[in-house]
Parts: sequence; structure tokens; C-alpha cells
Amino acid sequence: MISGLVLAGWWCLAAAVELDVRPVESAEGVAVEIVSGASAVFRPVETNAVLSVVQPSGRTPVRYTRLENLSTGFNLKGGSAPGLELSETWKRITSALWERVVLVKAHADGRYYVDMAWKTAPEGEYYSYLRKEPDAAVYSPSCTGAGFGDNSWQTFPMVGVRHGDQLFGFVGDSPGLWENRSFLRFDPENRVIALASGDGSAKREVMIPWDLDSTNIYRAVFDGWQHIEAGEVQSFTTWVFASPARSLYDVQLAASLALANAKGWNGGPVEAILRNTSYLLLRRNLLRTESDYIFISGVGYGWKQWVSDGFWMSRGLDNPRYDAEANRAVFFERVNYEDNAQYFLIWSYLVKQAGGNPDPRTVARAYRFIREHEKDGLFIPPRLRPDVACFKTYHDQLPYDDDDAPSSNQGFHCGALLAARELGFDVTGADIEKAIAGYRRMFNETGGYFATSLKQQEHIGQDSLYGEVLTYAVFGKKLLPDEMVRRHLETTMRIQSPYGMRVISKADGGLLDGHSGVYVFGGSWFLNDAANYLDGLIHGMDPQWVDEQLLWRIGKELAWMPAFHESISTVTGKPHGHHLYSWNSGYWWLRREIRKRLGMEGPDPLEERVAALLDVTRRDGYLSLDPGSGTGIWLPGREEK
Repeated sequence: MISGLVLAGWWCLAAAVELDVRPVESAEGVAVEIVSGASAVFRPVETNAVLSVVQPSGRTPVRYTRLENLSTGFNLKGGSAPGLELSETWKRITSALWERVVLVKAHADGRYYVDMAWKTAPEGEYYSYLRKEPDAAVYSPSCTGAGFGDNSWQTFPMVGVRHGDQLFGFVGDSPGLWENRSFLRFDPENRVIALASGDGSAKREVMIPWDLDSTNIYRAVFDGWQHIEAGEVQSFTTWVFASPARSLYDVQLAASLALANAKGWNGGPVEAILRNTSYLLLRRNLLRTESDYIFISGVGYGWKQWVSDGFWMSRGLDNPRYDAEANRAVFFERVNYEDNAQYFLIWSYLVKQAGGNPDPRTVARAYRFIREHEKDGLFIPPRLRPDVACFKTYHDQLPYDDDDAPSSNQGFHCGALLAARELGFDVTGADIEKAIAGYRRMFNETGGYFATSLKQQEHIGQDSLYGEVLTYAVFGKKLLPDEMVRRHLETTMRIQSPYGMRVISKADGGLLDGHSGVYVFGGSWFLNDAANYLDGLIHGMDPQWVDEQLLWRIGKELAWMPAFHESISTVTGKPHGHHLYSWNSGYWWLRREIRKRLGMEGPDPLEERVAALLDVTRRDGYLSLDPGSGTGIWLPGREEK
């Protein structure tokens, strides 16, 4: 039994599933077996070979000739394949989590991929992140799109096997760090699961055609091989973990906790899930030349980055290198619609503050764009497509008059002017105050709510406040009066759906005619709801009340799956669209920055409460799943499937 102190008295007294990785020496070399207690969980597929290298000439089982013991694990050295030299390091992180780093050094130019396959114990059920896997299957966490074929995809690179109530599995690194070539394989008949850094598929054109993107065409040549030059060293990181797990929900949560523990973002399950989301949506920018890395919005959206999604994922990952790279990936055709130019200016300010160098040409074009479409302090977005009057905000597809100003864009416009002034543009205090005054004009005094736009006063916009929340997090400036924000939230509490705020609704909270209650048609988007509550915190509302509302909304988000979704239905409460959806990652950063601005020190108490909801405890400084230890709140997704 192991116990450990967690936030403000959060204790764990549950037994853990232990995991050990043992080098096995023989006359043929040094191999590895993975055990739990007295039982072997995983063994090499090839005798005395911990992995295989696949090249156009064939498959080579890699056998190591030297073992070097370390205080935290061991090194394996002396592995080889034609033209390649291999070594690897195994390091214990916790009693149930190990890190494995495979290094490949080339003696000659070539193509290859690493196949990390394992034989499992005879009994057990196989799992990917999304489902139980009774049949042979291959997945790619890379992307869909023309050129990728009919490959199934999953965001989270995880393979595992569950024996009773114990899960043993492997997690792959971010696909962006494997050149976007990342594959999962299940072979139940032969009791094999594998992670691989390629699939050996032939060269072909990968394309996102014009009809799938409103602004541009993406095209590149792609294949299923890692490419390496003489003298180059490439590395591939994976993790092996063990955890209690009674259901698919537990499998998903255990995998998420394993990755978060490995990366060190384990202040609580919300941080773990959201920062994992950012990390797993990182990709090499192989379809364009602006930068080395992008953040994709979700694998089903293709291999591209929108400004707002890239911004929020950069906030979630909180890594200056990838933040600067993703910022450099922005090009003007991504800036000239919705609130993208405003986001880009705020983003560029943050990158510059962190020591980066945003592209001055794109920054200048973004600034000119927002000023050219500003009238009397109001940002009036142009049409993205000349034939339609919609696509003017991120969160709905309503047609807006060509002289109308949506409220969701306006909060970002105020922040963008502040950022532009800091970036050296000629922005006066009067310019900023005029934009703030325009923002306040969108409040419907009679109804006590923010309308979706200046002219559509009969529609409530629950995306109207998150621009102010971001502006406060970055600059410490409140744009709206306390009373205005409080009245909006009071109205919202009376009319919101049982599953959260409708991103757009009638004044009584009802769905707009023809709307379905999902996505931009009256669905509930977590970052909007969370930002509204955080705005209440900014404007002096009771922190305990704010946390109660956030806990309630997080519970709705995680009810069916331990992930934050593109939206949830305000009719059924079920997730809609992508799971592990990109821009929700920004909530973790917003919450942290706002608490810091307000002088709220110490661990976030909301993490403790979400942990209890999810049966997550802390053991020796790391997060651990302990099914059955929580508050007893019923989560539909927790049922065995």
C-alpha cells in the first residue's frame, strides 16, 4: 500500500499495479521482457530482439550486444541493421511507468522505419484509445486527406491489453516528432501489438483540395518511410505503463495519465488531458514552407492549422519553441477572416515577449487588415466568400449584414489593438477606448445579455466574452463593467440547457429555428462556457460559485469520455465532432493566468475536485487511476463496453 499527499489533503491509499522492465542476457545478445509481479506481460516477438527495423530490402530483428545498467534503468547498445546503428535507453519514471528512447544513427543515406512489436500474455482484451480491438487493425494518428488512402485514424497513439481489471499498454510520442509517420497495429490472432514509425507505403501526393479549404490548396509528396542521411541521428520515444482499468473509459484515462506523468504536466487530470491534446496534435509542417511545426485542429480536419486553434494549443502546450514555430506557420490567407487577425496579433505579442521573432510582414498585414475593416471602433469582418454572408465568426454560421459587427470578434479586437500598440504600431489610447465602447454597445440592456452582434439583438451569443477573458489574461485589462458581465451570467443561468450554454440561442435560451443543438447550431463549446465563468471571476463574482459552475460543466464534458470535445449536444448531452479537440487546451492556460492575475496562489483547488470525479489520486507526486475511489458521481461512459 502506498500513500501520498495531494492538493489540500487529497490522499491515496490504494494499491498500484506494478510494472518492471528487465534486460535478459543470452548468447545471442540482450533482450527485454516486461513483467508485473511474477508474470510476464510483454515479450519480444522475435527471439532476443527488442524491435525490428524495416527497410526496402527487408526486415531486420535488432539484437543488442551490450548492457549498461544505470541508477534509473539501463542502456542497450550495439544494435544494427543495414547501414544503421541502434541503441536505446529504458528509464523508470514511476512504479508503473517506463520511458523508452530508441536512437538510430545512419552510416549511409537510406529509408527505414522502426517496428516496436510485443507478444502479449495468452489471455486479455486488446484496446486502442477509442475502442476494444477484437480483430486485426492498423491505425494512423497522422491525418486524413487525399493521398492517405482509406486509413483509419486515431488521435491518441496507444495500444494496450487488459487482463481482468489491469491494463498494460504502450503510448507513442507526438506524431510531429516522428515526421508525422506514426502507426498502431493490433494482431489478436498472434497476440501482437505494435507501435511503428512508418508503414513502408509508397511515395504519393498528399493534397487538401480547394473544396475542403476556403482559402488555399495544400500539396506535398509523402511516403511511409523515415528518411535518414549519413551521420544523422533520429530518436523515437515511447512509454510503457500499467494501471487499474475496469472499462474503456478507464483505459482512455489511464493512457492520458501515463503520458502526462511522463511529460510532467500532472497538476491534475484537467491539465493532463488538455496539455496531452496539444502535444498529440503537434505535426511537422510538411505541406507548407513557413515553419517546421504546426498544430492541427484534429486529424479529421486534415493536415493544416487555423490561427485560433494553433494559438490555443500553443497556450496549452506552453512550450516557447513550438509556440514560435506554430506562429510562423500563419500565412495571410489564414488571417483575413473571422477573428484570426486579432488572434495573430495577440499571439505575435506573446511570442515576442518570450524571445521569439514573429514574421513582421504577416504581422503588418494582420494589423492593416483589422484597421481597414474597423468603423467607429467596431470590427466589421468582410465576407470570406463573396457569395455568402456567413463564416464571419468562429462559432456560428449565421448570415450577418455587411455592416454588422459580431460581439465574439469585438473582444479580441480590443485585445489586438493593445497587442499592436506593444508591437510598435500607431495605436492611440483613444483607438482602444473607442473599440471598448463598441464592445459595450453590443450588450442588450433590456434582456440583460450580450447579443451575438450589434444588429442581431434577439440572439444571445455565449462566445461574446472569451475575447475579454483573453485580453485580461494577457494584458491584465478589463474591458467590460462588472455589472454587465454579472447580468449576462445571471441571464445565462436562467436559460442555459441542461448540458451547458448554447453558443447561440434565442433570448429565452431556445434553439434558433432549424438548429440541432450541436456544433455551431446551438451546441455547447467548453472553452466558451469556461471563459464565461472565468470572466465572472475577473469581475468579482464569488470564486466558490465560479468553481461550482466550472465543475458542473467539466462533468458534462467528461461524462462519456475523459476528453474535451469539439462540442456537446445541448439536447442529449453527448459529444459531437472531434474528441481531444484542439482549442480547449487553452482553458488550462487561461485558468492559470487569470488566477495569477487575481493573486490566487497555490495548486488549483478545482483540479482536486475533478480528480475525485474521475477516481484520480496522487501517488509519490504522480497521478494515478484508482477506480471506485471517487465521489460516486455517475458518468455514463464509465460503464463497461
